[in-house]
Amino acid sequence: MASTRIPNSTSANLGTFPSEVTSWAALRTSARWEKKIALALKRVGVPVFLPMLTRRVIYPGKTQQSETPLFSGYIFCDEQAFLGNPAVLAANRKQIAQILKPGDSQLLRDELVRVAELVEHHELIQERLYGSPGDTVRIIAGPLSGSQGTVVALKPRKRLIVLEVSFLGARLEVEVEEHQVEKDRS
Repeated sequence: MASTRIPNSTSANLGTFPSEVTSWAALRTSARWEKKIALALKRVGVPVFLPMLTRRVIYPGKTQQSETPLFSGYIFCDEQAFLGNPAVLAANRKQIAQILKPGDSQLLRDELVRVAELVEHHELIQERLYGSPGDTVRIIAGPLSGSQGTVVALKPRKRLIVLEVSFLGARLEVEVEEHQVEKDRS
């Protein structure tokens, strides 16, 4: 079975906000199908909005970068154009687990406009720090902010790093979220 890779230029078009839409819905998709489904819907005339961010993963010796949806598992689309469109393939409908209709469609539209403006004027980057056990890191947020620690273990699925922190001459093992640490450059 061949897989379809959607180039970043196509993904960027999915992040363009269609201002003519007044009645938005959020489609909850199967994991990692957002771009493919959004592209299929766009091809049959359904206005979609799929804001993207750049995910940067740093491994020892290399950096990997990819474009991923800002809201993982969700596509925003014109509710009427989706529901009343016979051109939407049954295969694509099966990949949609749920259609979420807002209680206040104007509020959702206003929020999506703000997200679109943010994405248009800023490059959103999520940087994941994958160190290795033994690396020294500095805690930059939370109650231990300013402390140094040594990476003991990584829990990438939970986005946690287990650190050993020496505090008052005693060793303490703590789990911190990866966004709360940075590699110690000293």
